[in-house]
Amino acid sequence: MRGTVTNGKTADVNSLRQLRGYLICLSGIDGTGKTTLAMKLKSELDLLGVRCKYEWFRNARLLSLPFLALCYLTGFAELTTIKGKRAGIYYFYKSKPVARVWLWISAIDMLVVSIWKIKLPLWRGNTVVADRYVIDALVDLMSDTGITDLNSYAFKLVLRLLDRSLVAVLMVDEEESLRRKDDSISLAYLTERRKLYLSVARQLRIPVLDAKPPIEVVWFNLIKVLDRQIAQTARDQS
Repeated sequence: MRGTVTNGKTADVNSLRQLRGYLICLSGIDGTGKTTLAMKLKSELDLLGVRCKYEWFRNARLLSLPFLALCYLTGFAELTTIKGKRAGIYYFYKSKPVARVWLWISAIDMLVVSIWKIKLPLWRGNTVVADRYVIDALVDLMSDTGITDLNSYAFKLVLRLLDRSLVAVLMVDEEESLRRKDDSISLAYLTERRKLYLSVARQLRIPVLDAKPPIEVVWFNLIKVLDRQIAQTARDQS
């Protein structure tokens, strides 16, 4: 299911209720309103009596922590300050062995952390709203390592986490992203990541939602996109 939705309509209560038990992933570059929409979705589902868990999921770190510390010491990573906030910049793409090790360690970390943050709540019957998740992790890894082939075994392993999930990529242009959230590394950084998000969405046939209109319009379009994905899932299973 692919394309950009632009016309908002009133979200139907039944459309919200049928989200019960799904993993809902909102992805995209900074400044697209992911957190606002995710929190609104959780709030609406709570009001309907749908057990729902919100999860901000990024930078799963377990096995990768010692390796990351080593990378800081050897020049493959550095810390910088942007608008008063500390941020890590990674240069794993400068070495193929380093890039491959980081890719696999990050994939394993994500699989492990996902068990209690995502999978366990789903097994318990919750709807899980993930603010960033697999698609964002893929884009992070692609940007940091220079490895962009989704046929990589590590990427395929991570993508299995999207079983029984509804996914939408929220998108604005890089200038709008920087205007809304000015603590990004640079405009060039946002341009690269925007291209990666669109490439991943195209290859995986994930709907791309225009996040530039008012949030009320984006909200109704999001529900419409999720509704279509559920309908498609039902058709695929019949």
